[in-house]
Amino acid sequence: MTQVPVGVRPTKRCLADLGLLPPDLGRPLEEMDNPVVTAAQAVPELRDAGGARRILALCDRVWFKVKTGDQRAVVTRLPDDGLPEGLPRDLGRWWIGAAGHRQADSPQRDFYASIKRECTDGKTVSSAHLLPGDWDWKRFTAEQAVAWRREMKRMVIGLVSLSLTTGNLAVAEFRHHRVKALVRVGEDHEAYLAIIAEGVPDPAIFALLLDCVPGVTPDDWQPEPSPLAEMQPAPGEIIWSTLLRSEVASAILELSRS
Repeated sequence: MTQVPVGVRPTKRCLADLGLLPPDLGRPLEEMDNPVVTAAQAVPELRDAGGARRILALCDRVWFKVKTGDQRAVVTRLPDDGLPEGLPRDLGRWWIGAAGHRQADSPQRDFYASIKRECTDGKTVSSAHLLPGDWDWKRFTAEQAVAWRREMKRMVIGLVSLSLTTGNLAVAEFRHHRVKALVRVGEDHEAYLAIIAEGVPDPAIFALLLDCVPGVTPDDWQPEPSPLAEMQPAPGEIIWSTLLRSEVASAILELSRS
C-alpha cells in the first residue's frame, strides 16, 4: 500500500471542530483542502528545525501550536507505544487533536485558553481525549487499504502491458513479494496471460492480484500447471493463467497509458 511517512491527520474531533465532513476513502484526511489541515503539514519539519511552538499548559504530552488566519489548532506526534500494533513505525504518527478560533477581544474564549481549561481538572492535566480514537484508526486503515489496492492495480496493469508489448516476462517487487506477468501466443494462435507470484502465502492477496486484470472474471482463471499454459511453477511460485481476449488486451494497453 502507498505509505506517506509524514502526514498530519485531523482527528474526528478536529473535523467536527472545523465543521468538515470526511472525504471518500480515496483521499487521505491530511490532504483535505482546509487552511488548518494545510498549515499543520509544516509542523513536523518545524519541529525538526526547532521552530515549532509548544503549548506549555498541556504538559502531559507534547503539543504544538498551529496558527493560520484566525484559526488555531493543536498537533502532537505519537510515541511508539501510542500506535496500534502492526502499524509501520513511520505511519500515523502526527495528528491534529482539536481546532478553534482566536478570540482577540476575549482571552477567556480564545482557543488555547479554552483547550487548557478543557484538559485541566484541578491540578491534573490530561489531553488523552484529544488523541486519535477507534474511528480515526479505522479510517486510517481503510485509506491505506484503498491506496494499497490502487497501487497494486497500477502495478499489475503495468506488468501485463509491458509483457504485451515486449513478449517477455515482466517482473516487479511489491511489498516484499515478487509479481510477474507473462503474455504468450500459443500454437493455436490464442493468447494467454499468466500471473506469477513469489512469497504470497495468503490466497486472498493473490485473488486481489488476479482481480486487478480488467475484463477477466474469477471463473476465467485456472491454476497452473494446466493444459492452457502448460507452465510448471517453480518452488515458492503460484501461477494462474487465463485466455487473453483481444478486447481485454486493448483495455489494458489503454489503461497503462492513462
